[in-house]
Amino acid sequence: MHITVVTKNMKAGGAERVIAQLLHSWSEQGVKCSLICINPEVPFYSIPKSVNCIDIPDFSSNGDVNKIRKYIRLRHVVRGLHPDVVLSLPEEIGVYAALALWGTRIPVVVSERNNPWFMPYKKITRALRRVVYPFVKGLIFQTGNAASFFSSSQRRKGIVLPNPLDITRLPEFSVCEREKIVVSAGRLETQKNFDLLLEAFADFYRDHNDYSLKIYGEGSLRTALTEHADRLDLPKGVILFPGVSDNLLEEIKCAGMFVLPSDYEGMPNVLIEAMACGIPCISTDCPSGGPAEIINNGQNGLLVPTGDSEAMASAMRALADDQVLAKMFSQQYVTTRVRFNADAVCQEWLDYLKKVSD
Repeated sequence: MHITVVTKNMKAGGAERVIAQLLHSWSEQGVKCSLICINPEVPFYSIPKSVNCIDIPDFSSNGDVNKIRKYIRLRHVVRGLHPDVVLSLPEEIGVYAALALWGTRIPVVVSERNNPWFMPYKKITRALRRVVYPFVKGLIFQTGNAASFFSSSQRRKGIVLPNPLDITRLPEFSVCEREKIVVSAGRLETQKNFDLLLEAFADFYRDHNDYSLKIYGEGSLRTALTEHADRLDLPKGVILFPGVSDNLLEEIKCAGMFVLPSDYEGMPNVLIEAMACGIPCISTDCPSGGPAEIINNGQNGLLVPTGDSEAMASAMRALADDQVLAKMFSQQYVTTRVRFNADAVCQEWLDYLKKVSD
């Protein structure tokens, strides 16, 4: 079996983390793997040495010309590799990869990584998706709700698969005294709606002024978010933006709570990992249903309506004031680790790709 994975690059991100985990698992099983990066950058995640890594270079300073030439090069490289199947993700790469490989008779599977009602961002890519997806060999969806966006014929050849959780990356669970810190993590971009979390925290802080807030990640909204935090007129050092951490889970494992304020998500890895660390979690119940697939509201975490800062602040108070509730959520870490265990999940992905390539 030879699997070629096509992606943008291996910078920090959810899709990239999934790719790294899949490659490690498959390589350990003796599967031949290649990784092609369309816009290569220094990788954040480790790649097994056995993986054949190929970067597609820039060809032109003209963006459109450069893109066309990159995907022409991709077609040439993939045909030379002769893989049994190509897995491409996320969807904005998958659409163009599938188009580039049209007519090669190499099975192409695209993994949708986000809410298909919003993503891909560009209208032209969404239009091309309607043209290309009827001809791809397989589709991988993160949730049943995401799958419902697509036609019945596309759903029939697709499958809903969870993200693999690398247990070895998690800190060893210990019953630690919860620090009075609210944490969150993600790209500092509009989708993640950290403005909502800032407003909710300011409300929460009025009667819980022994807490602080840390939002991990980088992105184009860093300056806007720090300015928003300053306008809340809270004491200096109460709200921090530590950036990207190589050791995030170790740093946050004893936090009082983890909050995901996104407007929409696929299957958020960071929420799965936080729950698997035993951190009591709150998330918006955002489309396309990823958080609701992970959190059973009131049993292993709390879900709040999207965009509702008052509901989010109320949920934060519930975790801060009800230690029995917080402890109950913390103790659900075992269930999360079992459900998303990488060995089983990576095998599900492999089994599907084998089926598609037959």
